[in-house]
Amino acid sequence: MLTHAPANDFNFILTHSMIKTYKVMKKSAVTNQLIFKVMRFLTLLYFMLTVLFFAAQASPLKAQELNNRISFNFKNGTLTELLKSIEKKTKLSFVYTNKDAVLNQQIDPVKAENEMVSSLLNRVLIPRQLTYIIQNNQIIIKKAVRVKGKVTDEKGLPVPGVSVLEKGSNNVSTTNLNGDYSLNVREPSATLLFRMMGYQPKEFVLKGETAVNISLIPDETGLSEVVITALGIKRNEKALGYSIATLKGSDVNTVKEVNVVNSIAGKVAGVNVVSTGSDPGSTAMITIRGQSSIASDNQPLFVVDGVPVAHSLRATSEVGRSSVDYGSPVADISPDDIESITILKGASAAALYGSRAGSGVVLITTKSGSSAKKGLGVSFNSNAMFDQVWMFPHFQNQFGAGEYTDDQAVSTTSAWGPRLDIGTKHLQWNSPLDAQSGKAIPTDWVSHPNNAKDFYNTGSTYTNNIAITGKNADGNYRLSYTNMVNKGIVPHTDLSRNTLNLAATYVLHPKVKISTNIGYVNNKSDNRPSAYRESVTQMVYSMPSNMNINDLKNYWKPGRENLEQFSPDDSDNSYFVAYEHTNGYDRNRITGNVQAVFDITNDLSLMVRTGLDLYNEAHETKRPFSAKRFKFGGYGVDNSFFKEQNTDFLLNYKKTLNQDWSFGLSVGGNQMDQTNRSTAMRTESLSIPGIYNINNARAGTITNAQYNSRKRINSLYGMGQAAFKNMVFLDVTGRNDWSSTLPAQNNSYFYPSVSLSTVLTDVFKLKSELLSFAKIRANWAQVGSDTDPYQLYNTIPFNQDWGDVKRATIEFNLKNNFLKPEIATSYEFGGDLRFLNNRLGLDVTWYKTNKRNQIINIPTTITSGASNRLINAGNIQNSGWEIGLNAVPVQGAFKWEINANFTKNENKVISLMEGLPEYSMGSADGDNIRYLIKEGTKIGDFYTPSYTKVPGGQYAGAALLDKTGHYIRNNAEYIKVGNYNPDFTIGFNNTFTYKNLTLNFLLDWRKGGNFYSYVVKSLINAGLTDNTIAGRDADTGGLPWVDSQGNKRNDGMIIPGYIASSDGTYNENKVIIAASDFYNNTYNKYYERLTYSASFLKLREASITYVFSKNVLRKLPISNLSISLIGRNLYTWTANGLGYDPETTMSVTEGFKLGVGHWTLPGTRSFGCKLSCNF
Repeated sequence: MLTHAPANDFNFILTHSMIKTYKVMKKSAVTNQLIFKVMRFLTLLYFMLTVLFFAAQASPLKAQELNNRISFNFKNGTLTELLKSIEKKTKLSFVYTNKDAVLNQQIDPVKAENEMVSSLLNRVLIPRQLTYIIQNNQIIIKKAVRVKGKVTDEKGLPVPGVSVLEKGSNNVSTTNLNGDYSLNVREPSATLLFRMMGYQPKEFVLKGETAVNISLIPDETGLSEVVITALGIKRNEKALGYSIATLKGSDVNTVKEVNVVNSIAGKVAGVNVVSTGSDPGSTAMITIRGQSSIASDNQPLFVVDGVPVAHSLRATSEVGRSSVDYGSPVADISPDDIESITILKGASAAALYGSRAGSGVVLITTKSGSSAKKGLGVSFNSNAMFDQVWMFPHFQNQFGAGEYTDDQAVSTTSAWGPRLDIGTKHLQWNSPLDAQSGKAIPTDWVSHPNNAKDFYNTGSTYTNNIAITGKNADGNYRLSYTNMVNKGIVPHTDLSRNTLNLAATYVLHPKVKISTNIGYVNNKSDNRPSAYRESVTQMVYSMPSNMNINDLKNYWKPGRENLEQFSPDDSDNSYFVAYEHTNGYDRNRITGNVQAVFDITNDLSLMVRTGLDLYNEAHETKRPFSAKRFKFGGYGVDNSFFKEQNTDFLLNYKKTLNQDWSFGLSVGGNQMDQTNRSTAMRTESLSIPGIYNINNARAGTITNAQYNSRKRINSLYGMGQAAFKNMVFLDVTGRNDWSSTLPAQNNSYFYPSVSLSTVLTDVFKLKSELLSFAKIRANWAQVGSDTDPYQLYNTIPFNQDWGDVKRATIEFNLKNNFLKPEIATSYEFGGDLRFLNNRLGLDVTWYKTNKRNQIINIPTTITSGASNRLINAGNIQNSGWEIGLNAVPVQGAFKWEINANFTKNENKVISLMEGLPEYSMGSADGDNIRYLIKEGTKIGDFYTPSYTKVPGGQYAGAALLDKTGHYIRNNAEYIKVGNYNPDFTIGFNNTFTYKNLTLNFLLDWRKGGNFYSYVVKSLINAGLTDNTIAGRDADTGGLPWVDSQGNKRNDGMIIPGYIASSDGTYNENKVIIAASDFYNNTYNKYYERLTYSASFLKLREASITYVFSKNVLRKLPISNLSISLIGRNLYTWTANGLGYDPETTMSVTEGFKLGVGHWTLPGTRSFGCKLSCNF
């Protein structure tokens, strides 16, 4: 009989070993930091092993005896003699009869090295159609009964990977690719147990049968839900020791977004999605568990069908100061082709992806033909969405153009002029000329309050998808085509997309399966809207109300077509910009993979795969003559090429030892090769108007740019899994990367993880009518990220030519050939509780991640010949809570389902570099807004200069003004005015179903955070918003005064504050200034007054779907038919109340800067309908 030391002895031994390890390490040259890392890892591993050890105490005694390990070398003899040899090596006793001829047959030599007795017995008995049973502490050898069969699902499709066990024994088999199994059982009346993730377990009692076919039923309770994890491995969710989130295809394609990333917003705890604008083709930024990297874009790795694909935040600076958002390549994925999206949030979940998973991983699985019915199938769906502009700044329509209310010069675009709509007439920019005198005729001074509404169109997006599926015994396929056509809210902007996808699987041999996923996408636009200084939004918003925007539609001056635009002042005509300032692009993309899976044995399989993501993108930018920034026009062509190829293999071994223990082991490798190339040719001066060709550039005005880069990462990784009684699960993973972008001495780095999941309701038998399920989980992991190519050594790049002279300059940033990868260390603890037969569920996660070795550029001394140098420094911490709630308050003919999520992330700068008090992450609006981080602060803080304050006395802290009664800007000190990150977010999804009718809506609430609005500053400065009305005349509270020109005016105002006198005292300000001067001085230079709350509540999605019954369709060649009314962002409440959508407040220049509202497009709400049918 086996014996075990008491638990406390085990604890003592392990603890003593850890102490000895620590002492040895302390004596070595290993740093304290490494010691603490190892100690933390060993402590967590010790905790997990202790839990498994206690669980193992419950193992039956006989199972423990059979699990004894022995070593011997049996050279020759009969099977009976072999069994006697085993008896001598163990305390086991075999009972058998010499009448069985097979027992007396000579057998080949048998060698065992530290092998379990049960494994050895199975190895020698099963091939001879023998088995054994334990009875009265004896092992009886007897003839086995071979049972064969097939396991299928509810649709009759084979289910591979099903465990088939004989209850009460260690006999186990696994179904192959065709769902077939074969198992030797001990008794003709044995009980078979069929188990598979995602299906309800099923038992079958034999009554002498030798052929048993079983159909498994999906587990609708969710307790055995199958999810996609790292490397595409399917796992039972209850076995996971880390938090992941899964969205079904219907979650993202019912209310479609052109950019599928936007469809994730509000649906997943710990995930924040921000769109760069209301245009459907805009880039979407996604961050998981906060911003952890100072210099990178903090975007997760996207993996489609096992192959990483490009996702970058790109705002390209084209000709002049224009910036254009051409959208991220990941937006090319059609929502109609998506089967599921899985988000790996923590480092433990993503560790197997190594250096590319430092900011999390988004796994996208596309649809295939595996779930289709046999034969040919066709599905079709059509979607129409309309975008209505509705969120505008609060413009004022009481005063028109001019410098002040009595001013007769009203041709300016500043709106400080005379009052409107009181029956007066003024000479205006488009006043007609008297036929006889040739003088301009005054026209009615009236307001046009709908200028912005009149300019923007109702946008439209039409999406049509058709898919053909086929299936037979040898394989399946799905061929899909999607066409999307969008007309933007800005006139003359568009976007089209054509997508072709093929997914095919072929069973080449019962043990060999070949599959492929191939996609082709073409994205094309004749004109994408400009951002920043050439945004049409700036032209539209900057028009005083006395101007009628419809007067600008004919934007060429008569007789001066293609030479001179028709404009009210020195700004560009809105329609001229929309139709003549064009930003075209054409992107062709191919993605795909070819994969082969070999079932070497029932337990061992090998997957080999190669995948490709390739695209070529061309931009063409046109600027006409008379554009304000391009007197003689401009033209530019850019071409970029990107290719990434991944080749990988994965060897999987899974073994169910008995009813108590199972384990899995996977080892694999990957090679990633990445190539980037780009070229650009531009001119800001053309010779002949309207001829857009680089050969039409004026001499000496062409600029050229070229960029090439390559990158390779070689990787090896492994994963071990152990499960006890399907209730305690331990996972250990490790990955080693070798990156070409890091120096040879630092380019190899290892990423480990360990996680534990324990189902408490099974361990402690807690399941009841109240408590359906309870699980706790814990994990620790490390992942990291490398850097971009060519960051190790300085080069001498070429600059713009100086006439005919080629110029090359030394780089101003010192590179670093001692760089190390950024390392993120993560801890996570969580629990999953379900009540009332799974009608109420609660999932809670706490996490903490510290990312060290940040790769940043810091200022350096001028004597070095450079302005910055690249180093490893800094420790950024993110910690927080994620809570998921699901409930079914009402169940029956009428059903109400709730899915809610809560996220709260706390970011903190733990440390920077010694001697570096602060680090600038960039700036916006010139240098007026700085993103600074300091020890103890947060990423996302932004700072601005403030005004000088009275230093002391009774007026301490009040504004200190100059002699003219104006604020004094203090440029020497930047004060914190906000942080763009939210305090918390909540997503609240409701689904109501009654018979064939379903209503669904999603609320998305963001609480906290701030943004600075450059738009508000500009509009206030020009007197265009309603908060600049007060003080303009006597009726609005203006004070009488006389200006420097001797004009008597009634638009006087006084800035509150104090003026210093020569004797050191402070006197209250009584200096009267013009209202325009008051608002300009109050807001234009002091940005804390332009910082607003970013809180909002949105009705993010809503849909009403009716599914036609089978009875209605029975006479039609249609198997399924549904129609939906759909909407997105139908309602938005904002805390700022100014008519700005905080979600799109960002500066789009050569990158994206959160928290700064520039000239982005106005907010929209979308509504439409969808038709879906299957044939």
